[in-house]
Amino acid sequence: MQYYRLLIRVLPYFLCLAFFIAYSMLAIVRHNHYQSFGYDLGINDQAVWKYSQFHLPSTTIDPFPGKTKLAEHIEVVYAIISPAYWIWSSPIMLILLQNLFVCSSGIAIYLLGKKYKLSILSSTSILIAYLMFYGIQFALWTDVHSSVFAASFIMWFIYFLDTRQHKLCILFFLLALTAKESTGTALFFISLVYFWHRREKILVIYLIISTLYILFAFYIFFPYIMQVPYLYANQKGILSNTNPLSLIDTHEKRITIFYSFASWGFLPILSPLTLLPVLSHFFKFFVLASDLPGAQGLFGHYRISLAPLLGLATIWTLKRFTIHWQTFLSIWLLISVLSTQYVLHLPLSYLTKAWFWHQPSAVKNIDAMISKNLPPTVSVVSQNNITPHLSERDKIFTLYPEKKIFDVDSPCGKKECNWFRWDQKPEFLLIDTSMVWDIRHLLTDRDSFTDGIKNLEKAEVIVKYKQVDTAVLYKIIRSPNNP
Repeated sequence: MQYYRLLIRVLPYFLCLAFFIAYSMLAIVRHNHYQSFGYDLGINDQAVWKYSQFHLPSTTIDPFPGKTKLAEHIEVVYAIISPAYWIWSSPIMLILLQNLFVCSSGIAIYLLGKKYKLSILSSTSILIAYLMFYGIQFALWTDVHSSVFAASFIMWFIYFLDTRQHKLCILFFLLALTAKESTGTALFFISLVYFWHRREKILVIYLIISTLYILFAFYIFFPYIMQVPYLYANQKGILSNTNPLSLIDTHEKRITIFYSFASWGFLPILSPLTLLPVLSHFFKFFVLASDLPGAQGLFGHYRISLAPLLGLATIWTLKRFTIHWQTFLSIWLLISVLSTQYVLHLPLSYLTKAWFWHQPSAVKNIDAMISKNLPPTVSVVSQNNITPHLSERDKIFTLYPEKKIFDVDSPCGKKECNWFRWDQKPEFLLIDTSMVWDIRHLLTDRDSFTDGIKNLEKAEVIVKYKQVDTAVLYKIIRSPNNP
């Protein structure tokens, strides 16, 4: 009996550790195989590296380089975690930090279940559903994002709010605000749900601060302090579309809503009040950001914000049932989690695939080129999947494909040629033309990419400097933007 109790006590911590190891293997192998990208891993790694050097987080990898990272998002969290780079300055450190934050937040949802006297099976099932949620899997698979830190902080905020540990609640409330400008809406609606139940004064303060933060971020910080329009708003303005039908006006949106609830066995639906924060999430991305298609599907990192919200709703649903019914519903929850894993073929399943562990032959070529020719002081422009391996330097730029019009001296023999652009005047261009890479890595189709490189050579913008099989290092002679 004593060993059984010990096992029960350590089980949630063991599960969180196991998920941390699994997600870290996924992300690190992916990165080492040059499957990670300059946008977002390279950009965020450069920002954290600069913070650790006590420099402003200006980004050179961005499609519109030269501006501070804060012009896109209010992501002060990267400054907070930057001292970790004094221990090890590497994008892998950033990956590990992200995975550690989100996996350790699983403890919060487990403890919240225990606080409501859910059975061991129910609390453990909720923990597994949380850490296997498709939004978490895709977010941890696709590089590093401030929204992951935000979701982790929100989960702890909910736990400390529910248990009335006010000092820690305030701490994680503030940490969540530092993670991303859009976090204020989730904090507002979570506080509103608890205010409906408790009518406590502290909740009014959270509501007021959340509201003020939202107004400050979107109507003062970006337009007047950063002096830029908010990049992720609809083209006609943040509130240009408030039509609720935009929640379900595409198949992609409908299927995303379906799987968001299906992942939790549809149990959150039985707790209507706690659906307010969930609906606010969908309204924010599907309606207010309806011009941003990349934020409206299953894939990518945006849905991670739903993990703590749907987890809370599931706990409030299960707490209404007896232990007997909790057992059946917990088994149903686990079946739903595993079914979603199977149907969507989520990233954790990649660990069982031979192709995931197979190292592309191009990796050694690129590694050799970087280690022998590109010390940290050298300025470089490179393709999207090479950039994160060069991001801890002042001048690292992404190679962006485009078309260019030539009135005379056309390198391709036509008026319009495949071409590239980059910022400032880097010394070298590093590319790899291996067949392994596709449009995600090259940012255009293969034929256009190779044709554009040939045009740069013909126009004497670049000259071949060194080559290791498919990895080619060019010396840059002049800017591609010049006539």
